[in-house]
Amino acid sequence: MAASEGRSRSRGPMSVGVFLRPPGEVVWRSDYHRISYVLSDISGKKQSDDGSVEDYRLRPGDIAFRPRNRKLWSDLSGGRFIQILQSRETYDNLVPELVRGGTVHLEPQDAFSDPLISQIAVTLANEADSGFVNGILADALSTALAVQVLRCFVDRSSLSLEPSNGLSRERLKRVLDYIEAHLDDRLTLTDLAGIACLSPYHFSRSFKQAVGVGPQRYVMRRRLERAKTLMRTTNRPLATIAQDAGFVDQSHLTSMFRRETGVTPGRYRAALA
Repeated sequence: MAASEGRSRSRGPMSVGVFLRPPGEVVWRSDYHRISYVLSDISGKKQSDDGSVEDYRLRPGDIAFRPRNRKLWSDLSGGRFIQILQSRETYDNLVPELVRGGTVHLEPQDAFSDPLISQIAVTLANEADSGFVNGILADALSTALAVQVLRCFVDRSSLSLEPSNGLSRERLKRVLDYIEAHLDDRLTLTDLAGIACLSPYHFSRSFKQAVGVGPQRYVMRRRLERAKTLMRTTNRPLATIAQDAGFVDQSHLTSMFRRETGVTPGRYRAALA
């Protein structure tokens, strides 16, 4: 694979980045499923699976999907795009639960549109660019992206998108207790779903139905409340409070705190004096 200019950020079984591909030939093959969201005009030629060469054109907003281990040769003008790589396991874990019969054959698809995939791609790129990649949010977006890809390529009549069992009161309590005990850890959607004995996709839906907000939003609220409590009851430095409340660093705490309350942690603490 020829190199493109750009930087990707990895989060578990997914990586995302914005790339500038130089003009010329590229041969792509990977053990990861690849979703490309096009940011500029790209044109040239590509080789189809049957070996024939055909004209190729992508416009801003187009999406291209390449399943794992499928070779792509192209000779293009170059351009910018968001690239998301997802592991085989992301799809393998979803298919048995979402697809009746438990199997699906994904094919390459170029130059298609899907508003949800576009929104997820841009959100992931923005999160990665900010440097504050929330584990639960990244997992949730990766799962939602894989589900939407399956929706695009699988007959809707074969999909089963409703949870087979919900989040009981006992399971919900286990999850909430786990969150409180691990607020200062790098919580992931997979961890929380495992506590609830549900898939990440069905857990997110069931949690929001039970609590009123999604797991990422709930965890962020609890971290902010812990930070407020520590500011009220201790004289610890804000950098230490940020770490104890589960934020990446003091800058992350400040960004989230100001977004939610309209003031910085420093001003909040000063108002308590």
